[in-house]
Amino acid sequence: MKGLIFSELIRFMEEKQSPLFAEQVIAAADLPNDAAFSRIGVYPTAYALKLVTAASQLSGLPASALSEEFGKFLFARFTILYPDILSSYSTAESLLEHVRAHIHQDVKVLYPDATPPEVIAGRQDGQFMIEYRSHRPLAHIAYGLMRGCLEHFGDPRAIEWVTCNEVGDVATFRIVG
Repeated sequence: MKGLIFSELIRFMEEKQSPLFAEQVIAAADLPNDAAFSRIGVYPTAYALKLVTAASQLSGLPASALSEEFGKFLFARFTILYPDILSSYSTAESLLEHVRAHIHQDVKVLYPDATPPEVIAGRQDGQFMIEYRSHRPLAHIAYGLMRGCLEHFGDPRAIEWVTCNEVGDVATFRIVG
């Protein structure tokens, strides 16, 4: 997983809780690198899962809820970090339809060793559906990213979980409302 995601996860904990909370999470996660992440480095997904588990235990909030809030936070950060990419879209649906073909292709240009998830979005039977498939169990972060996307574009609709496997690496969502 890209170090950028880890850096933003630490930022999320500092901003939503406090720098002390982030330090406590890092200590509790007991990572071999003491959470020293380079934004361009690559780290095991297990490190992120340990950080989220530690944050969940220390805050008393479910890991799934924390992951969803982090996803929403991360989308807001992407609007700051990658304004040129996001300015290509005028609606949430148009952006979500192009995650696979455009956004993740740009990610691979910026970070050639990146392995983004497969996100397929579009209309099916009159409903806007999003399929998420990854080698990482991050469906809850994907959900939060989509919520952040809708909010960014002022889209009042909601995201519903249609399916999610037990691991959290395959999920289907529907935009409703």
